[in-house]
Amino acid sequence: MDTVTCSNCGASRSPKLSATLDRPPCPHCGETALRFSVSIEVSMSFSGQLLAGLVPGNQVRDWKQRWSQLQKDLQSVVSPRTEVMTSESIHGWAQQLFSFFINAYHLQDALIVAASSGDLRGLKRDDIETAITNDPMLALLADLANLDKHCRLTKTRSGDVPVIQRISGVDSAAGNGWLLSVKIEHGTVTLDGLTVAKDAIAAWQEKLSAWGIL
Repeated sequence: MDTVTCSNCGASRSPKLSATLDRPPCPHCGETALRFSVSIEVSMSFSGQLLAGLVPGNQVRDWKQRWSQLQKDLQSVVSPRTEVMTSESIHGWAQQLFSFFINAYHLQDALIVAASSGDLRGLKRDDIETAITNDPMLALLADLANLDKHCRLTKTRSGDVPVIQRISGVDSAAGNGWLLSVKIEHGTVTLDGLTVAKDAIAAWQEKLSAWGIL
């Protein structure tokens, strides 16, 4: 209860008068009725969380989008790391490399879909399959992808079943971190996994350019 006033003239009256029925008349107008003004203060607090989101404009996972992403993934998979070299980080990087092989090989599927729709300047499914089989690096890529995906190969496209000999981490010669080392035995040669990744993308680049679709 904040204020007590005369109900007639509005003159201020003593708050004590609110507790008694025997009230003296207002000295200004003689009225005995009172008006009581009560104010209530409410304090409230709110907490919340604002979440933002973004929907990319291009939602199509066609061969062009996949090819663009593969080039970005290549840079990530072959670049030196500065995190602490541990068994876990080495195996995590190796998994990224093997997943890269699978994604790089399956660019063929997106190309075949585009070819079947007539979007690749007359390129046919057989043209794509033949190009992979006849290119030593793409044929090896196919074998590495299928080996990791299915755990074993019943037939090869490269002529020899690739064998993962050793996975390790090594200091970068440039002194800017460390690199993954994956030794791959293929026939009579031993290859480096990161080099295979680079060569596979270079082989795809050559084919896409030769087909005139880049």
